[in-house]
Amino acid sequence: MNGENLHITNLIERCRKGEANAQFILYKRYSKAMYNIAIRFLNNKMDAEDILQESFITAFEKLDELTDHNAFGSWLKRIVINNCITQVRNLKYNFVNIDDHVPDAGIEEGGDEIQEDPAIVHEYIKRLPAGSRTVLVLYALEGYKHREIAGMLGISESTCKSQYRRALGLLNKELKSKKYVTES
Repeated sequence: MNGENLHITNLIERCRKGEANAQFILYKRYSKAMYNIAIRFLNNKMDAEDILQESFITAFEKLDELTDHNAFGSWLKRIVINNCITQVRNLKYNFVNIDDHVPDAGIEEGGDEIQEDPAIVHEYIKRLPAGSRTVLVLYALEGYKHREIAGMLGISESTCKSQYRRALGLLNKELKSKKYVTES
């Protein structure tokens, strides 16, 4: 076991005993990344901070369920994502199958190539409608499959895919209008 693995194992064991300093160290190590996940989902600083705190409380309370100390980061990420999804559901964002209501958002496979500054793309993602933003974050940034996302959000796979296409279309449109996309 290398030093980093030993260190995380030691921290988790100390957290299991309720040691506040160990909890603080884990919080400092993972809070920025987990906050970034929450803000991408919720687009609201206060909500993201609440989810972050709630997620760490849950993680510290359920540390006995963690079987692989080295998987703490991915386990915590899953808690954050689940809490974000619960928040999205509680806010009752509507996920509608836009294929039934709106023509295709203009996304073509192999079409435009985005020459993006990540900070600018992140700003435009934050402006997307909540349903589309949630699906985009889960699919494109977190790597979930449409089937998994549909199950998490309680929507059909078709609706999930149409929300994703809508998000890409809106994002592409905004980037084009600001000349961040070059025609291929």
